[in-house]
Amino acid sequence: MGASESVGLKAYGELLSIGDVRRVVSWGLIGRLPLGMSALALVLLVRGEGGSYAAAGVVSAAFALASGAGAPVGGRLVDRHRATVILTGYAAAFGLALLALAALAHAGAPLATLIGAAAVAGFAAPPIAPTVRTMWPLIAPTPDLRATAFALEATLQEVIFVSGPLLVAALSASISPGAGVPAAAILGSAGAIGFALTSTIRSRRPDPALDRSHRQLHALAPADVRLTLVFTAFYGVVFGAAEVAMPAFAEQHGGRSLAGFALAAWSSGSLVGGILAASMRPPDMWARLRLVSLLFVLTLLPPLVVGSIPAMALAMFVAGLPIAPSFALAYNLIEAAAVPGTQAEVFGWISTSITLGIAAGTAGGGDLIAHRSVDASLALAIAGAVAARAVLAGHRHSSR
Repeated sequence: MGASESVGLKAYGELLSIGDVRRVVSWGLIGRLPLGMSALALVLLVRGEGGSYAAAGVVSAAFALASGAGAPVGGRLVDRHRATVILTGYAAAFGLALLALAALAHAGAPLATLIGAAAVAGFAAPPIAPTVRTMWPLIAPTPDLRATAFALEATLQEVIFVSGPLLVAALSASISPGAGVPAAAILGSAGAIGFALTSTIRSRRPDPALDRSHRQLHALAPADVRLTLVFTAFYGVVFGAAEVAMPAFAEQHGGRSLAGFALAAWSSGSLVGGILAASMRPPDMWARLRLVSLLFVLTLLPPLVVGSIPAMALAMFVAGLPIAPSFALAYNLIEAAAVPGTQAEVFGWISTSITLGIAAGTAGGGDLIAHRSVDASLALAIAGAVAARAVLAGHRHSSR
C-alpha cells in the first residue's frame, strides 16, 4: 500500500473515531444499499414472473427516475423538520411500497401497475444521503476532517453500487429470482430507522437561519450550486454511456456476462480514488476539481483502443480513479455554496442531476451502439467528461 493510501486510511480512521460516526455511517450504508440493489433486483423480479427484459427495464427505470425526482423533496423536508421524524416516515413508506411491488409482481399485475408501484417506491426512498451530508460540517468541524468526510461519502457510493448487485445475485441464486426486492425493503427500512435513531441524527434541528418564506426552488439560487449540478449531470452522462457500452464490448470479446469484470474494475478504481481523496487538502477546491475532471477526460481515452476484456478492465480501473475525488470536491463546494438551511435539498438535487445524466447517457449510448458502434458510446462518455470540464472553465467565485 502506498503512502497516500495509508494517509487516506488514517484520515478515515480519525473521522470514524468521533462520537457515534461509526453508527451513523454503518446504518446509513445499510439504509442506502437498496439504491445499489434496485436495478438488478427489479429486473430479476419482473423476469422471474415471466415479464420481458423490456418490461423489466421500464420498471427499473421508473424506480430510478422517481428516486431522483424525490430526492430534493426529501431533502427539503429534512431541512425544515426534525430529521428523525422525516426519516422514520420515509422508512415505513419505502418498505411497504417495495413489498407491495413484489406482491403485485407475484400476482401477475399489469405492467402499468408495476411501473406505478416502482415509481412510488423510488419516490419514497429515504433521504439518508442528503441528511448525512448536511451533518458532516457539524460532526467534522475542521476543514481537513470535513474534506475527509466528503471523500468518505463519495467512497461509500461505490461500496453501495458494488455490494448491492452482488447481494442481489446471491439472494437470487440461493432463494428465488425475486428475493432481492423484499430484501431491499427490509434493509432500506431497517437501515433508515437505525440511522434516524443515532444520537447525531436525533439531535439535528432545522437551521435557524432558514427563511421558510423561500420559494420552492430557492435552494438553486446560488450560481455555484447550479454550476455544480450541471457538472454532476454531465458526469452522469459518462456513467450511463460507459455502463451500457461495457456489455456490448464484452459481447464482442467473449460474452456479455464478462462486462461485470470491467464495471467492477471501474468501481474499484473509484474506491481507490476515494481513499486517496481522504488525504487531499487543496487550498483551492475549484482549481483541484478542474484538474481532477481533466484527468477524468484523459483516463477515458484508453478504453477506446483496447481489444480484450482484461485490457478493458485495467483501462476502466484507471478511468475510475478520478470519480470519487471529483464528487468529494463537488460535495464540499456545494455545501459551502448552499443557502443556509437548504443544504439537504441541494444534496438531493445532486441525486436528481446524476440520475437525469445517467438516463441520457444510457439512452444515447444504447442508440449509438445500435446504429453505429461500441466506440461511439464510449465517445459519448468522453464527450460528457469534456462537457463537465468545460462547465468549470469559466467559473468565477460567486457569493450566495
